[in-house]
Amino acid sequence: MSIPPYTPCPATGDAFIGRQGLVRNLRRRIAGGESLAVIGGPKLGKTSLVRTALQGLSDRTVIEVDCGTNSSPPLNGVSGSIVVLENLDALDDPAIAPLLMRLSAAETAGLVVTGGRRLRTLMGHSMTETGLNFRLFPLSVLLDGETRRLIGKDTSTSLAAWTGNHPYLMKLLLHYLHYSEDSDHAVAAGRCQWEPFVRRLAGDLGEGLERRLLCYLIERGKPVNPVEAQSDTGIKDIKAVADTLVYLGAVSRWIRNEEATLFAGCRLLNDHVTAV
Repeated sequence: MSIPPYTPCPATGDAFIGRQGLVRNLRRRIAGGESLAVIGGPKLGKTSLVRTALQGLSDRTVIEVDCGTNSSPPLNGVSGSIVVLENLDALDDPAIAPLLMRLSAAETAGLVVTGGRRLRTLMGHSMTETGLNFRLFPLSVLLDGETRRLIGKDTSTSLAAWTGNHPYLMKLLLHYLHYSEDSDHAVAAGRCQWEPFVRRLAGDLGEGLERRLLCYLIERGKPVNPVEAQSDTGIKDIKAVADTLVYLGAVSRWIRNEEATLFAGCRLLNDHVTAV
């Protein structure tokens, strides 16, 4: 039987699961005219989060531009509007600050930008010249309870062991599970789609401290306290390195039994990293 490919699309309304506290916080700050940066790895839910937050501001005019497909975002008519720049880090570095400065001068009612690792670096090092103070909203994978809601009570929870609660990977495998006998068959059937994504995610890790910490967590195979991870790996700034892995969606960081932990729970990614 030929299985139709999974077609991802932003989740809003009833399809949006979890992150409700983050939605309320984001909506309140957008309504207050703050400049916000939603940071997260590929397909971690940045667009879904922003659009869901904006649904509660239906009285505002919103201008949304994907900088990944439009390298020259229009600036006409933005005064009094909320402007959303998706994938801002797809633009060349020298173009970003002037664009933000022009939008600020145009008196927008709010400015929201989204991007990944590169945007996080830019926000930390080169945004002072814009005169804008961006509040960062880093994303992470879903909580266990949110993943259970996404899977549904009648569906095997073994999918979470493959995906590590990553929302895109979970939805992709749920799609293929609909046409398969079990989760293992779903993984095999969806390889043509999840494998390129996993390769991209592994590429975003680079070859530095982030990959080193991830490989350590994979080897441990269970949630590890960051202090213990720092001692075992010798990584001095363990928080900054773990932060990057978390907002890329490569690991989860939760409080378990009143203890902070890091966990490399995405078998699809882990198998790829250890095989390279």
